[in-house]
Amino acid sequence: MLKSIILPMTPGSPDNSSIAAAADLAKVFQACVTGLFVRSDPRSAVPFMGEGLTADMIQQLCDTAERQGLAQAEEGHDRFTCIMAEKTIPVIDEGGGDDARAHWSVMVGAITDHVGRRARVADLAVCQQPGDDDGDARDILHELLFRSGRALLMVPKGMTGAIGRRVMIAWNGRAEGARAIANAMPFLKRADSVHLVQIGDIDAERPCLEDLAAYLAEHGVTGRIDRRPDDPRDVGSALLAVAGEIDADLMVIGAYSHARWREMVLGGVTRSIVADAGIPVFMSH
Repeated sequence: MLKSIILPMTPGSPDNSSIAAAADLAKVFQACVTGLFVRSDPRSAVPFMGEGLTADMIQQLCDTAERQGLAQAEEGHDRFTCIMAEKTIPVIDEGGGDDARAHWSVMVGAITDHVGRRARVADLAVCQQPGDDDGDARDILHELLFRSGRALLMVPKGMTGAIGRRVMIAWNGRAEGARAIANAMPFLKRADSVHLVQIGDIDAERPCLEDLAAYLAEHGVTGRIDRRPDDPRDVGSALLAVAGEIDADLMVIGAYSHARWREMVLGGVTRSIVADAGIPVFMSH
């Protein structure tokens, strides 16, 4: 059951694809979508302003940053409510219901203070695909993957159209992928087709594609097995090529990571998918 969607938003991005996708999913699943805007606390920059600034100068800088943050939040609110209105989804202050609806929330602080924590009490997080120079969007994706404990739907910029009619599951038998598939079950049950794709061989002790197909069949989902040989390209690029070949409109994949100096970083395949995917990607860590 998918009833609660959270949509963290960043300042300055003119792309509304992730907002529209969250709204469409809210209508499909009769869910509530919460737009979460995190604006910086102006006081957090005070320790870095350097010596030689008077108290009045620091206050002026803080006031300017405060006005900028409020303006960015207002711009985000306008984009959010405009898309919800186009999708005929009411934006309400609080309360539940059985129909699609939306909330708007603004929090002050760092992305790392709020995004992962707030997403823990949602069924699904939706975010935009980060660009090379989009640090806020990258931070949001990182927080959602590694600190929320929830599934994430990453939406490419400029994407339009339905999500989840032709689903491709990228399978290597690992726990992260199994978790992503279980979390994606509401999508899989609604899909017109589900392709189970494996690139190369996997360890013999891991569940194979036939095992996965049998599991899905228990849930009423028919999976088409598509076992591919090793590819000279990296696995991420090979998976994206298969997705294009079968015209998938959603990829389901486990998000893999490794530790680096007390923080989690994306593994190579996941990093490639995040950077280059041209379709929505459903991930769980």
